[in-house]
Amino acid sequence: MAKRFSSTIAVGDGSGQWFLGNSGPELDVALRECPPLWPGPDDPTAPIHGILLTDAELDHTLGLLSLRQARELHVYGTATVRMLLSQCAVLPTLESYTVVHWHEARPGERFALHYRDGTPSPIWCEPFDATSGRLPRYARAHYPPGSAPTSGVVVGYRIGDARTDRVAVFLPSVAALDERVLQYLRRAQLVLVDGTFWTDDELHRRRRGSATARSMGHQPVDGVDGSLQLLRRLTGTHIVYTHLNNTNPMLFEDAPERAHLAAAGATVAHDGAEFEL
Repeated sequence: MAKRFSSTIAVGDGSGQWFLGNSGPELDVALRECPPLWPGPDDPTAPIHGILLTDAELDHTLGLLSLRQARELHVYGTATVRMLLSQCAVLPTLESYTVVHWHEARPGERFALHYRDGTPSPIWCEPFDATSGRLPRYARAHYPPGSAPTSGVVVGYRIGDARTDRVAVFLPSVAALDERVLQYLRRAQLVLVDGTFWTDDELHRRRRGSATARSMGHQPVDGVDGSLQLLRRLTGTHIVYTHLNNTNPMLFEDAPERAHLAAAGATVAHDGAEFEL
């Protein structure tokens, strides 16, 4: 089984400039293992120009703190994600070390990613809401029943290149691939999607707890209503599963579950995987 870091991606413009999708806890190690993203001598974020956040979960945001020595950081996320990161002190802590420019990502509104000097890159993003009603664990005590935010807690991103008109989707967490969400995945050449659990009762089967995949905000891969059955209907789209839990049998290359994926035309992400659109 290959080593895997948290679900963080790097999106490049072809000229050596990059934007991150999420910022996992091992980000500093991951950057040092990826030569194109190596920190510069004067700025530890060079050549990274911004970070897109899909949610405020710690496994997607703690890596921001490893970038605290940057002169400035450009972070893209919803107003809800900003609020949650303020409540858990990740954002205030980061702001005590560096200047953080927060760019609000509004679901349904496309925007261009900008370089640090303010000029637009050819890369555009369109966030879409994938909120399940489940907050990060650290935030639940702040909201009485019925008062939790109902939008912007979790988003996916359509990421495109204005020069090629080709699109990738980054969706590492999704509770339900309903028609509202699937419409954003159609006509994408690449979809990096939530593969946290193989079955809904995986934790129970592995004696790791009683919570189901869906109760934790993740649609399982397998089953008649699993994500694989829905995603295999997309045409011309390469499906790549990411964000796998360590109980997921898809992690093993010789597992029958991996063969089942391959038969459906899907694959599992691994550290260092590269996709060109």
